[in-house]
Amino acid sequence: MKSHDFKKYLTKSVLGLEVLLALGLTIGIIIGLVDIVKYIGYILHTDIGHTYEVFKKFLGFTLLLVVGIELVLMLLSHSTSAILELILFAIARKMLIYSETMLDLVLGTIAIAGVFLIRKYLMTNKKFVNEEGRVISAGEYVHDVNFDTGLHIPENKGNTIGGLVCNLSEESATPVEEGAEYEAGNIIIKIVKMKDGLIEKVLLKENKEMQKQKG
Repeated sequence: MKSHDFKKYLTKSVLGLEVLLALGLTIGIIIGLVDIVKYIGYILHTDIGHTYEVFKKFLGFTLLLVVGIELVLMLLSHSTSAILELILFAIARKMLIYSETMLDLVLGTIAIAGVFLIRKYLMTNKKFVNEEGRVISAGEYVHDVNFDTGLHIPENKGNTIGGLVCNLSEESATPVEEGAEYEAGNIIIKIVKMKDGLIEKVLLKENKEMQKQKG
């Protein structure tokens, strides 16, 4: 087996393992929902003097499930945004459940502010790498791209940019290949890089002709 073929096979195997892990986590989260119902029952029947401790455990368990959901999204999307959201929820859980002093709250607040600064300045700058428009990862969420760039890409046709392109491809009967362009509102999406049949990078640019017609 050639080195290139082995790397390709290994990559697909690792991606498959990630999907299996995400599936296992999802099953665990669904089972955990049963415990949430049990916690609600405990809260209803607990003496008022012990309600605080029970509710604290309930809140910690609920936020742990939320962290699990974000971890599943991270495994499936490989999105930097998903990683930051996972870190954000983990910090929030730490602050709400385990913070006992003012120093804990201050450090948690600084950590959350750091996450927002990374997303606002470091992540956004990496997207503006082409004079023709904005080159971004196809794994980015449409909502996050709109938030970071100020564009108005339709969010009802796909959660990620890659998913949006696939749906636009079906609607316009345009094959998914490098160089292919698709219209999404007043935005033109062009595939600039693919690997093993998967979209990796796309170029976003505003449709100037549509803007002229509106003007």
